[in-house]
Amino acid sequence: MGGDDRLVERARAGDEEAFEDLVRRYEKPIYYLALRFVKEEQAAADLAQTAFLKAYEGLRGFRGQASFKTWLYRIAMNLCKNYLRDQGKKKVESLGEMDPPSTANPLRELIEHESQALLARAWARLPEKQRMTVVLKVQEGMKYREIAAVMGSSVGTIKANFHHACTRLKAMLQEGRNEMP
Repeated sequence: MGGDDRLVERARAGDEEAFEDLVRRYEKPIYYLALRFVKEEQAAADLAQTAFLKAYEGLRGFRGQASFKTWLYRIAMNLCKNYLRDQGKKKVESLGEMDPPSTANPLRELIEHESQALLARAWARLPEKQRMTVVLKVQEGMKYREIAAVMGSSVGTIKANFHHACTRLKAMLQEGRNEMP
């Protein structure tokens, strides 16, 4: 990303507008990344803002060994991990009451709701690193090499995390479906 490199150099030289361009480029992806993990809009907004603040403060020390995007995602992921640990959010999210059927086929809606609830429970049971790997690979569209840089792991470890996450999710979903009456 040549564009990021030029903006980073300008920002390091004191050009605040260049950093603002980087913020505009990444504010939505970083916010949505945080939201996927913390599940709270205000907390995600606060974490995204903190990620940019930390990036701005650390810009002079940024050596460019990874891309700015990778570095920024790593900052955001670490903030999310710390937030979840501090909040004790490792438990399954409450799924709440189901709204009354809004479609002509209430049975289909019930089945979809149950499938979503089953997936949410299975997702919450995945180890943190596997969850993060899946989010970065599937939802962010990152390559294994980029994920490895964000998470500070080897490409092989990331591939293994992704494989194990998919295998575990599939098994937990199948197990959950078998338990349904």
